[in-house]
Amino acid sequence: MRTFQAKKLDEAIALALAHVAPIAETETLPTTDSLGRVLAEDIICPEDVPGFARSAMDGYAVRASETHGASRERPVLLKIIGSVEMGQDPRTLPSVHAGEACEIPTGGPMPDGADAVVMLEETERQNNQSVRLFAEVTPGAHVLSADSDFQRGELVFRAGHKLRAVDIGALIAMGILSVKIYRRVRVSLISTGSELVEAEHAIRPGQVRQINSHILRHLLEGAQGISLGIVPDDRERLRATIQHAVRESDMVLLSGGSSVGARDWTLDLLQELGEVLVHGLQIKPGKPTIFAVVDKKPVIGLPGNPVSCVLVFEKFVRPVLARRSGLRVLLPAHRLASAQLTQTVHSALGREEFVAIRLRLDESLGTLYAEPVLGHSNNISTLARADGILRVPSEFEEIPAGAQVWVELL
Repeated sequence: MRTFQAKKLDEAIALALAHVAPIAETETLPTTDSLGRVLAEDIICPEDVPGFARSAMDGYAVRASETHGASRERPVLLKIIGSVEMGQDPRTLPSVHAGEACEIPTGGPMPDGADAVVMLEETERQNNQSVRLFAEVTPGAHVLSADSDFQRGELVFRAGHKLRAVDIGALIAMGILSVKIYRRVRVSLISTGSELVEAEHAIRPGQVRQINSHILRHLLEGAQGISLGIVPDDRERLRATIQHAVRESDMVLLSGGSSVGARDWTLDLLQELGEVLVHGLQIKPGKPTIFAVVDKKPVIGLPGNPVSCVLVFEKFVRPVLARRSGLRVLLPAHRLASAQLTQTVHSALGREEFVAIRLRLDESLGTLYAEPVLGHSNNISTLARADGILRVPSEFEEIPAGAQVWVELL
């Protein structure tokens, strides 16, 4: 039986990603239903957006040459020939000639002949017929071109981009109403252990409710979670379940059974069914993690302890899932908050440690504090009471109280 040494997290991720291929199947969805999905083709802008020149300020559309020398001491007087209405077809607007100005709101279409806008604050309306200008402008001043948002032929998004809410807005602005995306990754979820029972069943002493698959299913976000239930400590049942999961899905997550106990069959079975590339991560919590490839599909054994399970998902599984989903660039998934550590956090050299953190705001000082949440990785309360996670790098033995730290928000 092959023996393994625990790997550094970054090394394990790189090794796993080298053995994970994006799914190939695609589908087409309405743009409005594509949030969180991954593009399967490049997006090329089909037209200039907004398609007409418009004002970036409230003021007056003018010929820039007509404002030469204008100042508070020597204002330029121009004739008002009309006003622009929002949404008005530019072709219906009067042309601006020498000695003329047209009142215009922010976002209003530029009338023909005008090439600049004088801000309202730099003008004074004399009456309904004329306006005084107190500032000189150059051509293009306070004017957004017809392609100021997007330019026809521009590469806007590459294949492999995960669509955000703002991206959907951009696509609709360009008139793109449907997109070709990778189909959802199907992820089988298997919980192992004879001590586990489903939440709807009564429990007796010695049993615990199975929660990991429920947590993981919601962490999957854009992927489709397929719960295969609980597999007791039975080698052949676990083998059959893993084989079924590999056939029916694109990726498999097992929680529990990844350590070295007598009843932990996962490692042995994955070595028989495929190739194990990682067994053990140099992190705390989450050391007993397995990464294997079975029939060209990633199979990951997660620790059974809920806190360890969640942290390994966030730090190791998430980039693997992103690659499987077709993402081109793997970006950090979390928002960060800067906070002051309230007490010293100790760690062991050579091992990354992740500490649950509760954030507390002192409104009188305007200071955000990071308070470590003490608890065992068996207890989901450790994370339920936390707002985020503090990473202690492997080269640190401690982070002292009072240090300003970055907290990854949960």
